Amino acid sequence: MNPELDTFDCKVTLPDWRLHLASLARKEGRDLGNVMDVATRGARAHLLRHYPDSQLLSHPTVAAIRECLRNQGHDPDRTPPCSELLLRRFLAAEEIPRGCLAWEFLAVLTVKSGAPWAVLDRDRLEPPLVFRRGEDGETLRLADRDFPCSGLPVLADRRGVQASPWTYGEPRDLAEATTAVFVCFLPPDLFRQVDPKSHVGRLIWLTWAYSFVFERTCTFNPD
Repeated sequence: MNPELDTFDCKVTLPDWRLHLASLARKEGRDLGNVMDVATRGARAHLLRHYPDSQLLSHPTVAAIRECLRNQGHDPDRTPPCSELLLRRFLAAEEIPRGCLAWEFLAVLTVKSGAPWAVLDRDRLEPPLVFRRGEDGETLRLADRDFPCSGLPVLADRRGVQASPWTYGEPRDLAEATTAVFVCFLPPDLFRQVDPKSHVGRLIWLTWAYSFVFERTCTFNPD
């Protein structure tokens, strides 16, 4: 199938969220190491300059997402959104895994937007996708543990839970991804504050690392 036609459905069953999906094909034959290194170091330098660790909660997007989560009955202190977890890794000067283009791209998207993003290997997905509440006993496999998803908003395919606003993709699952699906999780109150499409477009223009396959915003539809 031509990549331009490789689209799939994503149903949102939660009225208090919107998802932005960008399916991107890796550009082969390009030396992306230096390009992504510059983008990653630049993003981290910007974050350190404006939001040192003690002031991260003053980041307008981080603060707004935490407030939205509280309003939806979640405790952001107990289960911080994945964007906050990744930003704290940058601020703590932890090394971002290199050599995994999809994960480096995700890291820069997160720093630039402050919003929760996840990334998935398109070849491992079994659409259609659905954004719903996690069921009792459902977990999401992480590098060091299984994340319990019961009651939390999750993105699932036919096999089960694949991502959530509290987890991001694991580099070990993405190293061979030729087509990556980047997902931005946003409550509606934040959708005008954060423009996921703009962030993806700018980073593609900056790095030339990917080309678009398709892109769309998914919202709640009662039907």
